Amino acid sequence: MKSNLIYLKKLIRYTGIYGATRTFYKLVGRLRTKYFRSFYFLNKPDIGLIGCGQFQFSTIAFFLSRSFVNRLLFCFDIDENKTNTLSYVYRVKNTVLTKSQIYSYNPKIVYIASNHFSHTEYAINYLNKDINVYCEKPISVNFSQFDALIQSIKCSKGKFYAGYNRPYSSAVQTIKNQVLGKQNNKEKFSINCFVSAHDIPGNHWYRNKEEGTRICGNVGHWLDLMINMYNWRGYIPKNYKVQIAYSNNEEPDDNITISITTLEGDLTSITITARSEPFEGINETINFQYDTIIAKIDDFRKLTIWDEENLYKKRYWPKDVGHKRSVMQPFEEDNRDLSEVIASTELMLYITEMVNNQVTEKEIELSRNL
Repeated sequence: MKSNLIYLKKLIRYTGIYGATRTFYKLVGRLRTKYFRSFYFLNKPDIGLIGCGQFQFSTIAFFLSRSFVNRLLFCFDIDENKTNTLSYVYRVKNTVLTKSQIYSYNPKIVYIASNHFSHTEYAINYLNKDINVYCEKPISVNFSQFDALIQSIKCSKGKFYAGYNRPYSSAVQTIKNQVLGKQNNKEKFSINCFVSAHDIPGNHWYRNKEEGTRICGNVGHWLDLMINMYNWRGYIPKNYKVQIAYSNNEEPDDNITISITTLEGDLTSITITARSEPFEGINETINFQYDTIIAKIDDFRKLTIWDEENLYKKRYWPKDVGHKRSVMQPFEEDNRDLSEVIASTELMLYITEMVNNQVTEKEIELSRNL
């Protein structure tokens, strides 16, 4: 009885955060039931989905279906139940049950949201066929993958998009407009991100070292946001000093603080903590200062900006982490510079190596580009 009340309370809370429709699809994605099907009709299917887990189900497929009256050509996951349920609910034209079959289709674009280690392989295979690729984060989990992917992006006629969504959130876009409105665009950034993350058990696939640890799985989001913000000045710094404080050497990628400084005088700190499972899912607070602008993002549900005597407040409902705009990148013109993702991924991989070896301090110089 108590557990039912907890689930009901969670459903009510999620509805207040994401709205009724999105919450319903999140629930269906968790239950994997076949008692519900979307009302969308098939229309010129040209989109492929690889990976049919919760994020693909309740975010990517959700926004694609609502925007395009369902253009889903095929879907595939190594878990047949996930493949079958996503295919059924979203009325996908072709349900693919073996990995070898997916390359027999030539969609206009493929959305990759499988396990992290597999992202690069899928992306390269489709880029080599000159097919557009949307790859969820991380785009690579080691330097060998990353270098091969960069080469494929350079050689392919297909376009590449990365699923880092926070730069597309309304709150970040509002802060960006404030910064770009300043006369002096050479000031220093101070950014602090405090993240209450999911409590991931030891046997979860995130814990497999080949998957890139939580640095690739989670921290990469805020490293990417940092690089995006730095680039508002018109360039991406190349040199970084990284310092890491570990709270538990047995789990070095959990409950840590990463401090990053640049030669320009920028300061960023990222704390990711997972002492317990947050009831409403991942929660983050971002504090920001640039010149006279001070800003605070409360879980992408509320934004406050102070600029000298001026005060700006905005609430977002549903919660806007930038997912929809990120998913729709292939169908929009005004997208972010892919060089930001290349820089943030290179920095992320260096920090992943630091964590794997429990290094506390390192000076890093970025060298990769498109």
